[in-house]
Amino acid sequence: MKNILSVIIKSPFVSGLLTSLTNIFYGLVVGIALYPGLVIIIKTWHYLPDHDSYTSIFLLALACGLSVIVFFSWGVILFGLLIRVISSGIKAGTYSVSSITMFRWLLYSGLYNIAGYLILQFIPMSFLLRHFFRLVGAKIGKNVQINTWFLNDAYLLEIGDNVVIGGKTDISCHTFERGKLYLDKIKIGKNSAIGQHCYISPGVIIGENSVIGQYSFVRKNNIIPPKTILSAIAGLPIRQAAKIERDNY
Repeated sequence: MKNILSVIIKSPFVSGLLTSLTNIFYGLVVGIALYPGLVIIIKTWHYLPDHDSYTSIFLLALACGLSVIVFFSWGVILFGLLIRVISSGIKAGTYSVSSITMFRWLLYSGLYNIAGYLILQFIPMSFLLRHFFRLVGAKIGKNVQINTWFLNDAYLLEIGDNVVIGGKTDISCHTFERGKLYLDKIKIGKNSAIGQHCYISPGVIIGENSVIGQYSFVRKNNIIPPKTILSAIAGLPIRQAAKIERDNY
């Protein structure tokens, strides 16, 4: 089966066909997400008595604003459920580029990025953002504040109560190494805080009541003990930085 998939992937025709079909699928999903909001705008325009009056233009503007709110709300549900379905059953592990899992990962990652750029980046620190990641499959505790939409492969992510995640932080449950996709869980203990612009790699466990300083990079499979305070290491040679990490984890 892997050999067959490998041959298919290496075929320019088949790859182009799959890319085209995937883009059509993405376009249809975006269209479905836009549908309720467009209905509001068109219906409002249809029932306005005088299209040239300032009152009608103002009402149409309000309808456009309402359609954006509807697009965000409906889009969170639509994209979240689709990603949940496509990623269903995918577990932590290592997968080749010619595997069905790799294709599914690429498909839902595309949906996730579309959702991120169209919706998620505009709703930080909101219940809608938390709702999206719960729909995707993330385990999120109570009173969690998320100020970033870069939670990749969130169905492998567990966040405890009272956790704060800073803006533009990237929590990634995947890497691509030596031609293979690597997926692993990430767990963030309760009462912990992660500063802005951090990068948390797959397999990381952050203990309870810990603080990860802004711009920190936590390497793959590291276990951060409870009540740890980490600060980013700036401008050090890689061997010296690695030695400091080994001595302190």
